[in-house]
Amino acid sequence: MDATIILYRTKGIKPKSMTKIIEKLFGKVQKSNYGKYEYVVTGEIPKGGYIRPIRAVIIVKNEYHQKVTDLFDVYGVQYKVFGIEVDSDVFKNKDFF
Repeated sequence: MDATIILYRTKGIKPKSMTKIIEKLFGKVQKSNYGKYEYVVTGEIPKGGYIRPIRAVIIVKNEYHQKVTDLFDVYGVQYKVFGIEVDSDVFKNKDFF
């Protein structure tokens, strides 16, 4: 299966902006009333569409790489994109290693 590996650098990006980027890409769980209620906010990339093996590296399916790079362009994140070949079951595993 073809995939894309994106290496990014967050130097010069404020932590608040980086948090927004991560939440927009991968989603988040909002809790209210001292954790009594939970709301799941979905991101632009679904759960089975990416792998984050280490910090500053994202492996995504080819259909999602444009969304990631567009968002990085909006916030001024430096990145490099490479095409790779991976097994299709890699995206199904919850634990990468």
